[in-house]
Amino acid sequence: MDATEILKLRVILDNDNAERLILPSRPSSVQALIDEIKSRLNLTFDFRLLFHDPDFDYALCNVVVTEDLPGTASVKVVRLVELDQISTSTDDTVILAGSTDTTDSPERISRWPEVFIVPIFSYEVEHALRKGNAAFEKDGKVITLTRDQKHNILETMGEKIYRLKAYPSSTQIDKAAEALVRKHPCLKEKKI
Repeated sequence: MDATEILKLRVILDNDNAERLILPSRPSSVQALIDEIKSRLNLTFDFRLLFHDPDFDYALCNVVVTEDLPGTASVKVVRLVELDQISTSTDDTVILAGSTDTTDSPERISRWPEVFIVPIFSYEVEHALRKGNAAFEKDGKVITLTRDQKHNILETMGEKIYRLKAYPSSTQIDKAAEALVRKHPCLKEKKI
């Protein structure tokens, strides 16, 4: 494959968002490709890339070398680490190479953290929450979410909790809810 060929990408950010990106030449390394995507799409988080591999019936595979990508490809952005904005301690996000609990599935590779890290929601929900948090800071108003927005929050939080523990205690669920409201104060219950 010619390293100077044009690379047309559909960059999948989440279930509801994808961006079209045309690069005048194929980056020489995966890190160069990631840097280019970060720069062009103004992404501020670290991620890895998956692509729909035509050699394997378009199943998702890790991008290991840029030469594996077809000239027109769909790549999926997968966040490496999700950090809570209020947390700066590296002890808050411990990722273990293996789990000592044999009942856990391979997806559950972390222990329940001391500080629950709130996941990133869909682009639409994150946008609504940013606006809601600004309104809460200014006027103390809480946000009213649509049914779909609530569903996205609950589904994403549930997936994050399940990755940590299949059967969390009520205390752990309370800690996750507290972390969510701490990060997004506009989600507090309305006072009657």
